[in-house]
Amino acid sequence: MPQTGGGDTCYVTTSLLGIAFAASLSNPQVLPLTSGSSVTQHQPSARTVATMQVANRAQDVDAMLAALNARRASKGLAALVLDPALCSVAYDHAADMVVRSYFDHYTPEGLSPFARMEKAHIPFGYAGENMALDQNSRSAELALWESREHRDNILGAHYAKVGIAAVAGTQGEIFVEDFSD
Repeated sequence: MPQTGGGDTCYVTTSLLGIAFAASLSNPQVLPLTSGSSVTQHQPSARTVATMQVANRAQDVDAMLAALNARRASKGLAALVLDPALCSVAYDHAADMVVRSYFDHYTPEGLSPFARMEKAHIPFGYAGENMALDQNSRSAELALWESREHRDNILGAHYAKVGIAAVAGTQGEIFVEDFSD
């Protein structure tokens, strides 16, 4: 479900072993990216992410954009433009999740996708975020498409721009798609 002007309802999808599920953030569940149950002794701060070299996988960003726009074209919708400012917000969030081993729309400091866009001085009337943790861009794109809430973002007629990040982690690849008008 898309949001207007800074609301805090987003959706998360995860596809593991071919099983996809979506969860509303009105009832959030933080999914750790590590299989162990113990708490990590040292968690890097958000500022640490900026100094780390976490590679954005450009070929997977391109594949996700092509898939998004193919889905939109099949429904008679305009293509989304890849926006550098939104890409930066998406990348910062994806890299932060990899570095600090979490999977959630909200940062550990409580910043929502909308707050991150506002902090980056990105104006929006409508905004939304899709996230996936999967093994490759094709299976992540399919898991997002099969979720009604994520499909609503993909096919949002009011969206014109998207920022996409694809960052490899220990459990797979994290994909973040940030949408705005």
